[in-house]
Amino acid sequence: MNIKVVLEYDGTSFAGWQQQAHGRTVEAALKRALHEVTGQEHTVYAAGRTDAGAHAEGQVVSFQTDSRIAPRRMMAALNARLPEDVAVVSAEEVPDSFHARYSARWRRYRYRYLDRTSRPALARGRCWYVRGPLDVEAMSRAARALVGRHDWTSYCSASEPARDRVREMRSARVVRRGEFVELELVAEGFLRGLVRSIAGALAEVGRGERPPEWVGKVLQSRDRREAPRTAPAGGLTLMEVIY
Repeated sequence: MNIKVVLEYDGTSFAGWQQQAHGRTVEAALKRALHEVTGQEHTVYAAGRTDAGAHAEGQVVSFQTDSRIAPRRMMAALNARLPEDVAVVSAEEVPDSFHARYSARWRRYRYRYLDRTSRPALARGRCWYVRGPLDVEAMSRAARALVGRHDWTSYCSASEPARDRVREMRSARVVRRGEFVELELVAEGFLRGLVRSIAGALAEVGRGERPPEWVGKVLQSRDRREAPRTAPAGGLTLMEVIY
């Protein structure tokens, strides 16, 4: 049976999604809960690997299981065993051909800034506090250069293979919602460090430190030496995976 689950989690105290020898990870927490529920070891596949400190409202995971537990019951059983900062919000049986990562068409990420005069208390760890105000119109103009199919060398981690750095960005929007400024990016796939690097570049534009056209020039340079400051992970959330 092939199972698809959608997770939400607060990444503040996690060392990211991917299981590792040291550090608390979301993948390890899910696999441990699955073992407790089914008595079996499972390989799980996620739609995307979130950074340490980053969050998810719509992380999609798939796994094959021999368990006869119905998805609805499995969701309840997993939630009873997962830590409080991780929850399964849906679970369903899907065709064997479904793969959380390879079947995905688009992924939607949000990066949230707070530019009010006082630091956050309730939103601490869920946004990047920047002393503002940010120029949202300038940031929005700058973000338009990101739409399309590009080589993201200037904005992604140097550890990404050079042959895999071309991806399509479907949309890039910057809007103000209440006290927050939100960057929303939709792409076929996100390279390591890409969203946080873009968020850092747009913050420089919003502060008036760079002109809007600078963001596009950095992209076209394909030069890691031009890379902007990386934004903190806490403002980043994987919102949705589209199939």
